[in-house]
Amino acid sequence: MAGPNLARLFYWGRKLDSDLLIRNATLDDVPEILRQRRGMYQDMGYNDAAVLDAMVCSCQSFLGKAFADGSFHSWLACVNTRTVGGGAVLISPWPSHPYDPQCRRATILNLYVYPGFRRQGIARKLMGTLLEWCEREKFAGVFLHASEDGRHLYETLGFEASNEMQLKLR
Repeated sequence: MAGPNLARLFYWGRKLDSDLLIRNATLDDVPEILRQRRGMYQDMGYNDAAVLDAMVCSCQSFLGKAFADGSFHSWLACVNTRTVGGGAVLISPWPSHPYDPQCRRATILNLYVYPGFRRQGIARKLMGTLLEWCEREKFAGVFLHASEDGRHLYETLGFEASNEMQLKLR
């Protein structure tokens, strides 16, 4: 992937940037991160409450460990004092490639903005924050799985479909 077009990252549909703060999330923010993760899956049509509850429960333990070992980095978007969205980067061990000698991979997860705050440039600003962090950390590329609603944003930032395939085992 070519580097992101920074001019595109900071385009705003409406003037919101003076009220918007993007801050690093902490372990204390795990309940909010889990609310957003649940909302993200509900928006994609997963509405089985028992399955979502199980996901939240298992993910809570995972996030505690991942924050502690530094493999999970998350940011929250706040307007005034209200949290309106967030996003994260998961760092995974990964074998090196000819085009990337590092044995790690960055995956963007949980990009989410609450419905009342969408289409105001918040997701774009969050992505800018995540991508700038990945650049500072010297990742050769960044990966994500796009929902239908998010695909356009990612394409405007330079993301391209890859040759990755999937086989569902359950």
